[in-house]
Amino acid sequence: MNIKAIALAVTAALSLAACKDETPNTPEVATEANITLVEAVTEQVKTPHEVCHDVVVTKQAEVKDENKLLGTVGGAAAGAALGNQVGGGSGKVVATAAGTIAGAMTGRKIQENAQKNDVVTTTERQCETEYTTSAKVVGYDVTYEIAGTPTTVRMVNKPEGTSFPIEDGEVVIR
Repeated sequence: MNIKAIALAVTAALSLAACKDETPNTPEVATEANITLVEAVTEQVKTPHEVCHDVVVTKQAEVKDENKLLGTVGGAAAGAALGNQVGGGSGKVVATAAGTIAGAMTGRKIQENAQKNDVVTTTERQCETEYTTSAKVVGYDVTYEIAGTPTTVRMVNKPEGTSFPIEDGEVVIR
């Protein structure tokens, strides 16, 4: 056998042995997923509540004498008394009659104005519904990473730790 061939074979074998990778080809198995971000998810909620106030209310008083008889009769009597003071003889009768008519009309108008201005003031409780708007947390968007790959899930409760365990190749979200 040729020495050169043997030397060449040994050199080739040593070169191949030196190129052999000493690290195993099996990838490292992750045991936990690191949480990188937790964001609260909110929605706007309107809550009704009743607000009441005492309000002063002024109303026209109930009219008790719709025909204004008191003013008409009182005015007629006053007009007749004044008309009776004027003139003499048959002129006195005409003045008394005219005073009665004018007094009746004036008394009726005075009572009408008094009734219009007669008001009753009371305090009433008035209520209305108002709404308060607030933000309510309805969940949490949680982003976690496994080997640099991010994944986001929505959870009802905020996660307690900084990572999720991985069991049998699956992330256990708690």
